[in-house]
Amino acid sequence: MLGGAALAGKGSKDALRVSVMARRASKKSPKTGSALPGQLGLFDAIEAPQKARAPAAAKPMKRAPRAVAPPASSSKSERPVVLNPREAAQYLGVSVSTLKLWRAQKIGPKWTKRGARLIAYRPADLEQFLDDNSKNS
Repeated sequence: MLGGAALAGKGSKDALRVSVMARRASKKSPKTGSALPGQLGLFDAIEAPQKARAPAAAKPMKRAPRAVAPPASSSKSERPVVLNPREAAQYLGVSVSTLKLWRAQKIGPKWTKRGARLIAYRPADLEQFLDDNSKNS
């Protein structure tokens, strides 16, 4: 380490820089043994004493009964009013990305927007699209 007399000629900034570096070099990281008695190190595991629990009597938990929706009337058709793009793609036998491409190009089955972003297809429109685009007609 350089003495203060050698630093007098270099200027006060260099002397300050060297003294700060010397202080940093003299500091050593604390070792595990030098930590306070109750202090944990960064990688020390906390080992809590394990208490032996007496096994509790097995009681089944009681749950509130679920509300059951009334069954759908059998007179109505079982098909839904509208289909989402995934269901419509499965119905038509194409991928969801194909339906998205058709919507962008304004070809394909009629579709509606339900809200801001929800796309819906009516089953009747899907049937009409299949009838119009079948190769046998």
